[in-house]
Amino acid sequence: MSEGIIHKEQLLQQVHNEDSKGYLSEAIDCYEAGAYRASVVMTACAVFEDLKVKLRDFAPFDDTAKNVSRAIEKAFDQQKSYEAEVFRQLKESKMLGEPENKRYLLELLTARNRAAHASGLETTQASAARFISEGVNRILAKKLQWAEQGVSELLERMQRIDMFPPFVQGRSYVADEELESLDPRVHALMISRMVDGIGACGPVYDKNARILFECFAERKDPNMQRHLFEKFINDRTLPSSSTWLIDVIAADTAILKRKAKNVSAADAALSAIIKDAPDDEERLEKLEMIFKDLIEGNSEPALRERYEHTILALCSKLWLRPVMTNGLAKEGRVRDLVEQTLLNRTCDHAAAELLLEQIYTKWEIGEEMFFAKYLTGRAALMLIVNLCLAGEADQDRCSKLIKRGCAHIPDIRAKAIKFLRENENDAWYILDTDDNETGPSPEDFFEHYLKAEPEWLVPDDYGPSEEEQEESRRRLQAFSLRFNAKRKASANLPKVG
Repeated sequence: MSEGIIHKEQLLQQVHNEDSKGYLSEAIDCYEAGAYRASVVMTACAVFEDLKVKLRDFAPFDDTAKNVSRAIEKAFDQQKSYEAEVFRQLKESKMLGEPENKRYLLELLTARNRAAHASGLETTQASAARFISEGVNRILAKKLQWAEQGVSELLERMQRIDMFPPFVQGRSYVADEELESLDPRVHALMISRMVDGIGACGPVYDKNARILFECFAERKDPNMQRHLFEKFINDRTLPSSSTWLIDVIAADTAILKRKAKNVSAADAALSAIIKDAPDDEERLEKLEMIFKDLIEGNSEPALRERYEHTILALCSKLWLRPVMTNGLAKEGRVRDLVEQTLLNRTCDHAAAELLLEQIYTKWEIGEEMFFAKYLTGRAALMLIVNLCLAGEADQDRCSKLIKRGCAHIPDIRAKAIKFLRENENDAWYILDTDDNETGPSPEDFFEHYLKAEPEWLVPDDYGPSEEEQEESRRRLQAFSLRFNAKRKASANLPKVG
């Protein structure tokens, strides 16, 4: 602001308190009319009225604010001045922030007292202008760690303006500024009321809320983790459409380390949100992060008790990805849930083909080996069976797989063969769902689906004759037709767990 020039509308827009805004408007009018003493008096009214409102708002959370607020109310009842008492008590507290704010209040109070009495001391234009501009910058435009009033203003601002337009860089700074303007003791209230407004206050509000929540989580602050868990999961049941919660949890997965008071309800709500989440790559990557950290950061008993349905929902979204190995490595019920998802999905021939495609084209070298390492032998055999059935149903990659003796997935194949040889009775049960016990024996299954030697390893001069190849193809086709029929499209495969 240039010396002596007051931009009235610009200053008034920065004032939060409506009563203070009225006083400040009068102060500026007096200033522009040359009544500088009156301008200082009205500026003091604006500033101390603002402090009075802030103290009243803050009283439930701070003893100093409570005591000062009571003193103000008592002074009002007795029609006495309260400004000096406000300053006396505030200067000993930390509520005024930097020392310069205390200096300003003392100077303003002194100038007000002189201006209100016939002291003979002149109030200059420069000093009146300084009191107005500093009053706005130091007090009236600041929230001095607001409580409920500050929360209400934040919610109103979230509806009115886009706080995170595309050109704004460093969104965390915006969120940090909002948090720092509020006392930490009202952060839980702020989050609760922000959640209440989602879906009811318009798209601009919803966007602001989602980004603020994500920024709050990125702080990885234990108190904020507690608030987010309480207000998102423990105290309410969010609708399944609240897929924004995935972004928040992915920003700080430690939010899920707490235990809800109603474990089953929290688990059901979280799993429903995950099921409704879109399958775009960005969202799947965040779900993968949540799954990995959830598995690594919690014990198997805790996962079983708190997040069984959540894990199932995550598996349903991520079953094609090698991150499933993390769940298999957890063993116990968690491994059962992962295997159950894999086997149920690959009962569908197209899904079995899709899994094989992902293993071939998306998994890194060595990931199939670790996947097989933690897969149970029983599940390995059942997965091989599902892939073979898909191959017999003319799924391209699966068909080529069984012609190579499943050699393209060597570690899963080895695990299945080991189980086949060491658990003959269980293998019979997996391979034979017919009451007449006419399904293939474990040895037959091995001979026709797991033993076939890869063609590229057979030298040309050692290859079978055309007659031998034709006979082999005829026998394999006859066996495949019989096996596929007995399996009834694998509809009766027993579920793990």
